[in-house]
Amino acid sequence: MLNKLSQIILKFPISVMTIILLITAYFFHYAFLSEQRLIVDFSLEQMFPESDPEKDSYQSFIDEFNREDDKILLVYDCDNPTSRKNISRIAELTEMMELDIDGIEGVISLSSIGDGDYFSEDLTDEEWNTQVEKLLQHPIYPNLIISSDGKTGSLLIDLENDVIGQDARTRVVNQLETVMNKVNWEWHEAGIPVLRTRYIQFMNQERAVFLPISFLVAMSVLLFIFRQIKSILIPLIAISTTLIWVAGIMAHFEISINVVSYLTFNLLMIIGASNAIHLLMKYHEGLSLGLSQRDSLERVIQKIGGALFLTSFTTAVGFCSLGFTNIKVTQQFGLLVGFGVILMFILTIIIMPIILNYIRPPNNEHIDRLIRGGQFLAADRLNTWNQKHPRSIITISGILFIVALFGLFKIDYNASVLEDLKPGNPLYDDLQYVEQKMGGTLPLEVIIDTKSENGSLQPQFLSKILNYKEMILKTPEINTAVTPGDYLMLANEEWGDGIRQLPNSLNDALSFTVDFDRVQALLNEDYSKTRISCRISDLPFDRGMQIREDILLAGHKLFGENIDINVTGSTLLALSTGRHLVKNLTTSFFIAFIIIFLSIVFLFRSFRLSLLAILPNIIPLMIAGGLMGYLGIKLRPSTAMTFSIALGIAVDNTIHFLARFRQEYKLSGDYEKAVSETLVTTGKAIISTGVILSLGFFVLYFSEFVPNHEFGLLATIIIIAAVCGSLILLPVLILQIKPTLRFKTGITNILVD
Repeated sequence: MLNKLSQIILKFPISVMTIILLITAYFFHYAFLSEQRLIVDFSLEQMFPESDPEKDSYQSFIDEFNREDDKILLVYDCDNPTSRKNISRIAELTEMMELDIDGIEGVISLSSIGDGDYFSEDLTDEEWNTQVEKLLQHPIYPNLIISSDGKTGSLLIDLENDVIGQDARTRVVNQLETVMNKVNWEWHEAGIPVLRTRYIQFMNQERAVFLPISFLVAMSVLLFIFRQIKSILIPLIAISTTLIWVAGIMAHFEISINVVSYLTFNLLMIIGASNAIHLLMKYHEGLSLGLSQRDSLERVIQKIGGALFLTSFTTAVGFCSLGFTNIKVTQQFGLLVGFGVILMFILTIIIMPIILNYIRPPNNEHIDRLIRGGQFLAADRLNTWNQKHPRSIITISGILFIVALFGLFKIDYNASVLEDLKPGNPLYDDLQYVEQKMGGTLPLEVIIDTKSENGSLQPQFLSKILNYKEMILKTPEINTAVTPGDYLMLANEEWGDGIRQLPNSLNDALSFTVDFDRVQALLNEDYSKTRISCRISDLPFDRGMQIREDILLAGHKLFGENIDINVTGSTLLALSTGRHLVKNLTTSFFIAFIIIFLSIVFLFRSFRLSLLAILPNIIPLMIAGGLMGYLGIKLRPSTAMTFSIALGIAVDNTIHFLARFRQEYKLSGDYEKAVSETLVTTGKAIISTGVILSLGFFVLYFSEFVPNHEFGLLATIIIIAAVCGSLILLPVLILQIKPTLRFKTGITNILVD
């Protein structure tokens, strides 16, 4: 198969390249110039699972009530938020926000209390101070628009329901920032819309920084290894062509560049550079044996092509395993990159030999430096060291295995919502400041269903709801909760008997509700259900689930079993989604592991050899997992995803080693000679690809975005450990066990040999 492919490629190079060029031009136009072009959509809503009880519960809440993820809290520090001067300034800002910014439904501020009459300019200083004291005892406003100590103020902004998606939110947030800058106060932002907007902006900034860095790292390593500009340009052509094809495919299937898929091009670039190193090494090796340029290129396609196909297949399996998750964007990312890896192999094995065939081959001095020079003395030294210290290598590997195993039991998978951000990040610092001054910033909703029309406005039920609220506020993480009863007491004070207490009858409650939008926002259409809107601090999954259980237990004790209670909100949904994704990714990892292992068994026709091959790839994964336990790195979606991806990439080294070892053993029939020859030839390419892969991932270590930082760290550790496993542990195991090798004709012989 590969023999025929090499003949077609080198016999009809112009025709083949013309076809590739035409397809590339089509994909380029479709992806970047057409109406269906590739779009960028970093909406975090895409991360919600396709089918999940938590999502269904949240969607049911959204359908019956107003959204709870459309509130922005702007906290400000000034000399005195309740002074006449500052109340006047807040009134001006409130008016500008409500009138000048499209997408804002309403603003609650210190100046808007009682339609602006609470802090009337006609008040005497004594009356003003009395109003301030009453404000701090108010059932709703403390920790909402004024801190409990009265030293910090805030504006609560309610967005219109159609402000959905990154573009709409960014427009509103930017306009709010313009208004805030009109006064010289210290501002801090919070709320789900701000969190989503700034989070995505932060991801975009990271993408703009690390994509070029990954590219420069890959090109720099190629230049260092081959010392020729053409050794950069030729792989670059193949990689760029593949990326254009992938972009065109993404546009065709309406796959956006999103919160997950933005890594696609970084990963494919690094993998493509790795493929190029193996191909160029094999090409120079053929020239060093005295083969002609054409014969050397045919040898490249026939020999390295099979190994590259196997490594591309295993890498693709690692990515495609993400298709078993329950989140659409993660499924798309896994399948897309998996397909992209196979596409990268096909285009690399076609484009690079064609271009190499048309340029002058490197001189003998350059070939000798690359193949026999001192640039890769590490491979020769490893060969010598392996022969001298086999027992030490096996002992050290066993110790690492045991130590890593203990570390695995220390892994914490109890992640929180805001742990993706590092201290020092403006968004993180803002949210922490707001939590410190005003309490929790994340929404939590408690829904109580009376199962009867107007049941939520019965005086007895309203009284129980206020008692339930007090029970909920005993939770340390919750310091703000609002019920319909809170607003109805204010309505009764203003429109009823003048006393701040609940209405005495259902009719009074109904009449107040009809004229009071804020009460209606906390009730469903027929007033059979009510909601208690809370704000909760950032918390881990386990604590979130415990709080939910405590709230449900307290509610059932208070109302009895005839009343249905549900605790939901975007906070619990985010926590549940993260835990759900971790479980899915763990399952996908084991699926990928099994598929890769069975593939190696099938291709090398030796179960014992396959066990030896997989062991050097298990230990790196265990080392990374053990370090997670010892360093306190939590098992979150980003770290769980690392293992599936890194397994597929790391096992490539083993396949290249075994493929070359099999060839050498077939020639000599001697295990030691075959291992030595493999180390000093393919070992050099494995070291080179290990360098380019580890550096490509390591640049993410410097990311301020925790998922990228941890992904870069763990992937780098796995890649380096896998290189060591393939070049140190695997040769020693082969020499100690001497597995039987079978040589048969057919597909396995074509691919492996």
